[in-house]
Parts: sequence; C-alpha cells; structure tokens
Amino acid sequence: MNPSRELFRKRVLRAPLGAALLALTTLAACAGSQGTVYNKNFTAGYSPSSLSALRTPLLVETFGAPAAGLSQENVTTATVRGLRERGPRWATLNYSGDPADSPNPAYRLRVAYGASKAFGRSELCGENLQASDIGNDGTSPRTMMALCRGQRYVSIAEGSPGLEADIDSAAFSSFVGLIGRQMMPRNNPVVVNDCILRRCD
Repeated sequence: MNPSRELFRKRVLRAPLGAALLALTTLAACAGSQGTVYNKNFTAGYSPSSLSALRTPLLVETFGAPAAGLSQENVTTATVRGLRERGPRWATLNYSGDPADSPNPAYRLRVAYGASKAFGRSELCGENLQASDIGNDGTSPRTMMALCRGQRYVSIAEGSPGLEADIDSAAFSSFVGLIGRQMMPRNNPVVVNDCILRRCD
C-alpha cells in the first residue's frame, strides 16, 4: 500500500475520535465548573402550587461550610445569592436567610455543607439541628439541600460544589442554583409521569 495513502487513512480515522474526546473533555470541564448533583428524591407531599402561594420569602438555613474559615452568615448569604441568581424560575420565592422575614414559615430550605457520610437525610429537617451535627471536618464536599415542612423533608437533593469551593465565585452560585432547580421543579415527578419525557424545572 502507498505509505502516504496509509498515513492519510490513519489521520482520517483518528479525527472523529479526537473530536469526540475533545467534546467529552469540554463537557466534563463545564460540568465540573458548577459542581454536580448526583441524587434527588421527592415525596407526594412536594407541592409546587403551595410554594408559589407563599406570601413571605422562603427561609434559607445553612449548616456547615463548603470550605474552611467561613462564617455561617457568609455561607447563608452566598447560598441565598445563588438561589436568587440561578435557582428555579417558575416561581418567585424571594429567598431570605433572615428568620425575621419569614415568621412561622410553612417551609424552610435547609442546606448542609460538608456533610459526613454518616449524616442521614432524615436528620436535615430536625428541630434542633446544629452545624456540628452534620460531622463537617473540612474534608467532605457532600452537600444536601432539603425543602422542609415541619421536621420532614418533602424534597431533597445531594451533590457537591467541589472541595474548598469559593462561595464568592460564579461557579458556586451555579451549583447552588443547579441543586435548587433539581430539588424544586415546576411539577412533582412522583405524581406527574410526563416529567420523565420533558423538563419540569
């Protein structure tokens, strides 16, 4: 076989493979830039219509931190900002980290950053939850967000913004918005079957 023709054939065969690898690398980089959501769950009690009807802001409570050396106040502020900028768009929820803005709230949005593997979902909406209860030792990127009604969650999601996340970055806001959208879709997937076939957030 002609050597130059064989070289040309190999280059032609390699081109699609190279393009595919580049595309996968780009997608991975994009996904990594905003963290990832790897688990979510809904109960029949998740009611988007009740959320839409809220007359006070949705109260946001955070526990733990996605990086060392952060105050809880700053973590809450960054979380609220991410939800306002990148969260669900189907309802105006006017998130707030100030309990005075939502006295006797029907719902609370709770976020645990750096949760240990031993920290369970059922604990996140507990009445006397403290930051120390989630087992944050600074080595876990595990983040849990739950929409709580009373002491039980009606929807919950888990993900990761990455280790030592910068809470002032666009990437962190994107992650908070992403997990918020995944956990608070326009319709409840448990009772609306066509969410499998179309976007419900």
